[in-house]
Amino acid sequence: MTQRPLVTVLVPAYNAAPYLREALDSILTQDHRDLELLVVDDGSTDDTAQVLAAIDDTRLRVVRQDNTGLVGALNRGLDESRGAFLARMDADDIMPPGRLSAQLRAMSDDPELTVCGTDYELFGAFDGRVRMPRTDSACRQRLLLASCHCGASVMIRSSVLQRSGIRFRPEFAHAEDYRFFTELAAHGRMGNLPIVGYRYRIHPHQVSAVYSDEQRAAHLRIAREYATATGVAALGDADLGRLLWAERPDGSLPVALARQLSSVAVPAARAVVRRPGVETVRFVSRKVFEAAARVRG
Repeated sequence: MTQRPLVTVLVPAYNAAPYLREALDSILTQDHRDLELLVVDDGSTDDTAQVLAAIDDTRLRVVRQDNTGLVGALNRGLDESRGAFLARMDADDIMPPGRLSAQLRAMSDDPELTVCGTDYELFGAFDGRVRMPRTDSACRQRLLLASCHCGASVMIRSSVLQRSGIRFRPEFAHAEDYRFFTELAAHGRMGNLPIVGYRYRIHPHQVSAVYSDEQRAAHLRIAREYATATGVAALGDADLGRLLWAERPDGSLPVALARQLSSVAVPAARAVVRRPGVETVRFVSRKVFEAAARVRG
């Protein structure tokens, strides 16, 4: 590819052979054709190289490196990207039709929109649609508690990344997306389209399953530091931890349910009092519902 593509779709891949072809086909068959599909093969030892070699499409560009981990692969991709826009995708998931063209329309309509994500759909071990905050204001409310984007669903203006020098931070590994978006928030508007632009495969080898303790510690630090940086009182780690990751308490169903609701109600209320807003209420309400469902399930 000699001329600069409009969009680079960045896919980090490490031992992704079982799902990789399906993931890449979902990108290459998008209705928006002016793209570079950049795969960073992060030292894979399975059949990832053979899967990539079997794809006959000039838009595919493969960069191979020794294994550095996801953060290193993502940053290599940011450095190698040639598109005016950068779209993200993971090697084991699926991009629904029309996602890139919808995001490009949104970016064209709003020149101040720095990051544009979408809702996402879970599939595999369990399924369901996850709604992300729509507006810039809602995204900033969400960032006080969690990431405002499904990281692999986003499109970003490459000029902002080049101008700011923002990269994924290794000290926040396993929650690197969350930190990345808290930094990008200082450089323009953020939002999510009301479409399912990403299909997220649930399986036991994901970061959230393998590195849950490290991920949670990094998440709490990011939330605490973002609140402080934006002049909002930080929600205590214990409160945020109970709200986001409530475990099923002991006891019979009625007793366990009462204990669970009592445990999460206080941090939910504190989160709303700290930063009132529709998105805050919506997010903490969902977390209370999920905590209760965990007891019943």
